[in-house]
Amino acid sequence: MNRIPSALVTRLPLVGAVLLWSGFHAWMLNYYFGFSWQTATWDSFIFNLVLVSGGVLLGSLLTYFPRTGIFQITIGLALALSIACQWLSVQAISSLIEEDNYLQFLTKSTPIRWAIGFVILAATGVSAIYYTRWKEAIEQQARESDLAAIAKDAELQKLQLQLQPHFLFNSLNSINALILVNPDEARKMIQELSDFLRLTIKRADEPWISLSQELEYLKTYLAIEKVRFGHRLDVILTIEEPSYNWNIPTLVLQPLVENAIKFGLYGTTGKISIELRAIVQEAQLNIEITNPFDSDMQPSSGSGFGLAGLQRRLYLLYARNDLVKTHVMENTFKVNLTIPVKP
Repeated sequence: MNRIPSALVTRLPLVGAVLLWSGFHAWMLNYYFGFSWQTATWDSFIFNLVLVSGGVLLGSLLTYFPRTGIFQITIGLALALSIACQWLSVQAISSLIEEDNYLQFLTKSTPIRWAIGFVILAATGVSAIYYTRWKEAIEQQARESDLAAIAKDAELQKLQLQLQPHFLFNSLNSINALILVNPDEARKMIQELSDFLRLTIKRADEPWISLSQELEYLKTYLAIEKVRFGHRLDVILTIEEPSYNWNIPTLVLQPLVENAIKFGLYGTTGKISIELRAIVQEAQLNIEITNPFDSDMQPSSGSGFGLAGLQRRLYLLYARNDLVKTHVMENTFKVNLTIPVKP
């Protein structure tokens, strides 16, 4: 079934208003002034046809004038066009209807007809101005929304891509250190890194994934880190069943776990355990990552990108600044991540 063109749909109220007014016009001439339906119909048809043509012409003329003084110009054009429309309608009606009593009525009603025509044309012109400005405002708002969305997507993409060089440089440095002392481990790490980058490329265009998919990605990352740190690194995952299907932004766990490894394992020689828990509560996913923390044994420098970059991404996605919270408790550092329902 063919759809009705949108341009016709937008004009249906105007067409309906014209038909309603024309019918009322004819009814008034017949009921109150006693003219035949034929005479009343001709009068209404010609008068309103000429008036509608004048309104269309007025709307077209207004597009050629600047915004400055547009309302004064509209009133002037409405005045001129109402006079022209009145003259044309009288000439046309007089040539079709030759009843003396009607022609006398037509002459006497000329000032009223002109006033009605002027009011209608002026109102049409002013309405056209406001409609045009409203439409321009809507289009401008749509363009600004599109630009904001493009800028937002570009920043999210930039933040996501920043994760890879940061991690890649660390991995390559580790591979370089392993090549001479443990070639087999170096080859294993290269394979794990290849798998990790393959997954990264595969999901580059997937801003949202399930927690289960993110955990698979995280396990690939941890396999690389375990090659670097061996038995010293132990990661405990406690995931409640409803959490697995929760939609989360891509790569939100990796920077947090990397941060936990960096501040929990660097500067120490012993084994550490990093715990990751996930649970759905109150219609949101709560993730908690805990790692040992010793303020005297921290890296002297670093990019500091992990938490800051993640907070920025979550703000762009959810417009909230309270989704990442950190807590330092004696020798423990804890990050609480809240993931609301996908917007």
